[in-house]
Amino acid sequence: MSGTKSPSPKAQAINTDQSPIEALIVTHGQPSDPEPAEAILAKFTAGVQADIPDHVIGSATLAAPGRLEEQLNRLVDGGVIYPLFMADGWFVRTALIKRISGASLDTVVAVMPPFGLDAALPGIVARNITETLSDTFGANTQPSLLVAAHGSAHGTAPAASAQLFAERLRKELPGVPIEVGFIEQDPALGDVAAKMTEQTICLPFFAMPGEHVRLDIPAALKQGGFSGPVLPPVSQLDGADKIIANVLSRALNKRQLS
Repeated sequence: MSGTKSPSPKAQAINTDQSPIEALIVTHGQPSDPEPAEAILAKFTAGVQADIPDHVIGSATLAAPGRLEEQLNRLVDGGVIYPLFMADGWFVRTALIKRISGASLDTVVAVMPPFGLDAALPGIVARNITETLSDTFGANTQPSLLVAAHGSAHGTAPAASAQLFAERLRKELPGVPIEVGFIEQDPALGDVAAKMTEQTICLPFFAMPGEHVRLDIPAALKQGGFSGPVLPPVSQLDGADKIIANVLSRALNKRQLS
């Protein structure tokens, strides 16, 4: 782990249901069935925790009733909230902030930029994509990449985040054609998929493996006649959790020194 360590070593932190937490990873979750998404996020957070064992990290989905407020009450003064979202849109700027404000906390917390906008993310994703392209199509083909994103009929932030990510990814993968399709706006994912070559892989530009990833993306790809491999959502790619661990380590060590 390359994150900055505190100047004075301390014992490994242990996260229990009663212990104070220094950082809270928050994602959307699944309103129709909250508990499985809570468990997936908790497992992911445990991986981040393992990389920065001298800090205590908690997790909560917005969809699980009362879970966010319960975790906010454990957050130490000066703690940080990490939005495991792909865009700085309504859920981060409005829904999350409203829930934090409504919790009437006695402590001061800071909300960090969301996962999907991290400048280190395209490099990690590019490495995973390169390995998959090589393993799937070999070295003598011209593969393509289809980024499957959420989009929105009610705001521009989700699409803008996906397009920014794709632009950064093009710099990491020169020569690989990259197209973006959406499940909630044009250009529709199925329509874009129908135009891609057979040597194409699909990257779900989503934070976690919820219903959009499990149901909506496969349905749209099937509609477009897409038969190529589909990668896991971004947070589940190898090394993605290291980005969050690095960001939290820097933020929490800075807090300790201030």
